[in-house]
Amino acid sequence: MKINKIEVKKLFGVFDHEISLRNESNITIVIGENGLGKTVILEAINSFFSGEYYFFVCLEFEVFKFYFDNNEIWSLTKSKYPDYCALYISRNNPENAGAREKRFRIYSEEISNKNRLGLRDEELQLRELSWNTHNIWWRNNNGLNIDDSLYLQQLRYEQIKQLNLHKDTSKSPSPPQWFVENVKKIHVKLIETQRIITAKERGSDAYVSAVNKCSEEIKDMILKAIKGSSEVTLILDSTYPTRLVKKLIQGSDDSLVELNTALANLDNRRRLFSSVGLVVDSKDTDILQIDEDQKHLINVLKLYIDDSHKKLDPYQELFEKIKLFKEIINKRFKHKKLNILKDKGLIFNSTVIKNDEDKFEEIPAEKLSSGEQNELILFYRLIFHSQSGDMILIDEPELSLHISWQNKFINDLKDVTSINGVSIIIATHSPDIINDNWDLKVELLGVE
Repeated sequence: MKINKIEVKKLFGVFDHEISLRNESNITIVIGENGLGKTVILEAINSFFSGEYYFFVCLEFEVFKFYFDNNEIWSLTKSKYPDYCALYISRNNPENAGAREKRFRIYSEEISNKNRLGLRDEELQLRELSWNTHNIWWRNNNGLNIDDSLYLQQLRYEQIKQLNLHKDTSKSPSPPQWFVENVKKIHVKLIETQRIITAKERGSDAYVSAVNKCSEEIKDMILKAIKGSSEVTLILDSTYPTRLVKKLIQGSDDSLVELNTALANLDNRRRLFSSVGLVVDSKDTDILQIDEDQKHLINVLKLYIDDSHKKLDPYQELFEKIKLFKEIINKRFKHKKLNILKDKGLIFNSTVIKNDEDKFEEIPAEKLSSGEQNELILFYRLIFHSQSGDMILIDEPELSLHISWQNKFINDLKDVTSINGVSIIIATHSPDIINDNWDLKVELLGVE
């Protein structure tokens, strides 16, 4: 199932919005003035398909509708009472067009003692949470330092989750089976404006650089690919003698020209993998071409070539992602270059300053500008943390970006969608992000 359109009625009690997704390009750009709900709509989509229904408890709306490519329409509505709130889901099923549409309760929330946690007034949230945590993190009546503020915002959501986990599950609604089965098929990921710093662990005020986290993750991906190749190698090598005998008996119609072309293609594939940091076993790269005197080796070398490609296959998907990632980042970064090594992960080198060994100086990740870090993390998540069918929501990608970077943004996203098969919705204020892609925009309008 794929979403074709999203509709919301009476958002904040005022606005009616309709967002038709640009499925031919898989990129939809949502624009509109401040206060119309661009960010809230992205958060609502993410919360609904992630099962974080508490998001809707204090959000004022009449209905959210999701239109799918199989002609189904899901409608999310809410009933609010003095002591609790209930969310309902209904479906317009084209297979049973004549059947009466039913509403099913998918979530209930007692709000009498905890509705204040859902208020959008951040200062009130922090004051109340600091009171609940015995004033440990509250410094004074006027403010918090940045770590405390981030910690308490995280704690706010964790508290709400805990309250939901400990409610009386015997009274929890049982969603219909069609909803339970199909909602799991829609994979939504929200990339928010704050991308550089992430919490190291739940409940901790320690923070780590997301760039360093990306570096560690990519090392793990390379090790996984190496392990996959080693497993294939073990299987192929153990059966090589038997397969070689069969190959010699069967014979081959391959010519010397075809064989030498195949050898060159294998060598080129190995070089490409090595160029992005995937150092593969290439001990036999000296076997580049054979002549008439070696014609008797055709059968042996043909099997060798076929096996070598199978050993390289576990690297292929990762190679395509790393190659695109490096291309996107390196055409943005000025006077520095991103490299990837299997034992170090992401490495940044100056392209102008050399060290005492006449090698280009390495630049620590924390020395990258905020714009460089944001761009790096954004495209890392788009390329390495998504898979075919995912819906990616990006809020204000223009943050900290130079205009020239903004102008490249959509075209680079098109490259990402081409290899990952994802669909992307962007909320932005920047005409430079849109650049020449105005056909992809959907404008949210206020009440005139």
